[in-house]
Amino acid sequence: MANVVAIVPARGGSQGIPLKNLKEINGQPLVSITAKHGLDADQIDQTIVNSDHPEIRAAGKEAGATVMDRPERFTQDDSVQEVDRLLQWCVEQLEAEGTTVDIIVLLYPTAPLRTVETVNETVSMVAEGPYDSALSLYEDASYLWSRDGDTVEPTNYDPTKRGPRQKEDWNQWVENKAVYAMDRDLLMETGCRLGGKVGCVEMPEWRSIDIDQQSDLELARYLWNNPPDDIK
Repeated sequence: MANVVAIVPARGGSQGIPLKNLKEINGQPLVSITAKHGLDADQIDQTIVNSDHPEIRAAGKEAGATVMDRPERFTQDDSVQEVDRLLQWCVEQLEAEGTTVDIIVLLYPTAPLRTVETVNETVSMVAEGPYDSALSLYEDASYLWSRDGDTVEPTNYDPTKRGPRQKEDWNQWVENKAVYAMDRDLLMETGCRLGGKVGCVEMPEWRSIDIDQQSDLELARYLWNNPPDDIK
């Protein structure tokens, strides 16, 4: 049986919303909501909240998670692959303490509308094979353009061949930062959470909010209490 460890990275120095990870939805801090997603997932053996902030660690502990402090070099979130390097560091610390780590699950606190079922399904893709890593996505049918100054050009379709959107073959899937699962060796050897054979679990777009600004938080609060159950 693989030992699956979920890491909830929750630094205190968020910029868009100060102390974002402690903001509440329905009376629960974001970090606590996500910690409970990990704790309630049958596929996960241990859930760890990693933070540089004592109040965030306290919230994670109150939710029932293990808590872990982080080195100062991982407190800024301003470099390439910062979170992946943090995950590597967490694995190193756990293994130094004698914990076996086979699969790592990354759960950002900023995706509170994910479901435990999605967590379990994503982890299963790696735990039961044949995938080396997996992530959650939502489908998007936007007509995308790139911009250079005042000039723009389409990047994913030809305006001269525009058809009904439902019949376009370029519809894309967006990484929503809700759930990632990865094989331990993949992460430690490549330094990247995604690689090898990558699987995906599709989520509804309304559950795919990634809270960065106050407007995202307000929308998440509304949808938490008013879920569009008719939208799959």
